[in-house]
Amino acid sequence: MAMMPRTRIFMGVVAAAVLTLAGTTAYNVAESGARDNTVAWWVPDWDYEKATGLVKEFEQQHPGLTVELVQTTGDTVANRTSVALDSGNAPDVITESLSRVRSYVSKGQLASVGDLYGAGMPADDFAPGLVDSLTFDGGTYAVPYRWATNALIYNPRLFAAAGIDSPPRTWAEFERDAKRLTRGDVVGTAWPMQGDPNDLTLRFLDFAVSGGTEITDGAPRFTEASAEAALKLVGGSIHEGWAGKSSFELDNTGIRELFLQGRVAMYPAGVFDVDTAVDQGAPVATALLPGPDGPGTAQGVGWGYLIPKAARHQDAARQLVGFLARPENMAELTVTFPARTSASADAKFTTAERRPYAEQLARHSVPAPNDPRWTAAVQTAHDTIQEVALGRTTPAEGAARIQRLVTR
Repeated sequence: MAMMPRTRIFMGVVAAAVLTLAGTTAYNVAESGARDNTVAWWVPDWDYEKATGLVKEFEQQHPGLTVELVQTTGDTVANRTSVALDSGNAPDVITESLSRVRSYVSKGQLASVGDLYGAGMPADDFAPGLVDSLTFDGGTYAVPYRWATNALIYNPRLFAAAGIDSPPRTWAEFERDAKRLTRGDVVGTAWPMQGDPNDLTLRFLDFAVSGGTEITDGAPRFTEASAEAALKLVGGSIHEGWAGKSSFELDNTGIRELFLQGRVAMYPAGVFDVDTAVDQGAPVATALLPGPDGPGTAQGVGWGYLIPKAARHQDAARQLVGFLARPENMAELTVTFPARTSASADAKFTTAERRPYAEQLARHSVPAPNDPRWTAAVQTAHDTIQEVALGRTTPAEGAARIQRLVTR
């Protein structure tokens, strides 16, 4: 790999001093981040290549500063960040999931970046409610750059063959269409019962929020009616046979593969699944998520830039984050959607397949929960959905159980 001018690339133990703490490789600021003109930025592997180009531009515009990129992965960044923040041995900037910000703030580990918002970066240029969801305890603790949500992905050829001329707009239409589409080796829809429990509970919670659940102070506030309706749509659909029973063996990747093979007709999915279908020439179209009586509400999830309170170079870190948050740089680094509305005009965000996603984010979405109490409850919620799908628990019983998870 070519080394960018004045930019050092740190990967694993190569060319970087590391220490092992709690089984996780941690960054050693004594070796690198302690240099007065050096800003250490932890960046996930999927952003790494484009980040090197942005860093080169940043260094040209800030000749007194150098940026060190340390590559993380989606599987390791949470544990690695937690170890670094707990130890106080932290880099200057971390690209991290916004869902974990509240947990870090509760431990007093992040610096507020509220001073970065203003005329050059107005808070109202970000997705609805996004900056507010990261503001608590007197500060704002992240600058979001990547934002995404689920919309409905469907196979228009299967719809036409079943005599369905448009995607479902309501829950009743979703159920009706799924039943008509389920025939032979094709199922109307499927759910990720395997893999990361967040994948299943995210879809359940989208339906619950559409039905009246509110997300307040980072946690869902369920009504039993909304939780029951969501459980009936997800778990009940499998038990009743209009969603594939193969769901018990599927994760997100498995559902996508069956969709590409023409064996799943529609399902809520992120834009990556759409891009994959387009790249492979599979028949694909998209629509807003169905709700009780019209468009449903989806949760926005994303990533942003954090500055640890223990960072050695607070001012330089703010300069880097401010640079990365410019609309053109946000668009360059984002493969889903940018967090700033002004960054969304780029052509790659306005294709026919992506337009429903843009509308879902702009008009029918809310930030996903980021309260540690909900994070701790996700596995139990996941298991409850499975119990409903197996017919061992009724949607009403499951709804009462889930409602208690975040109210006790």
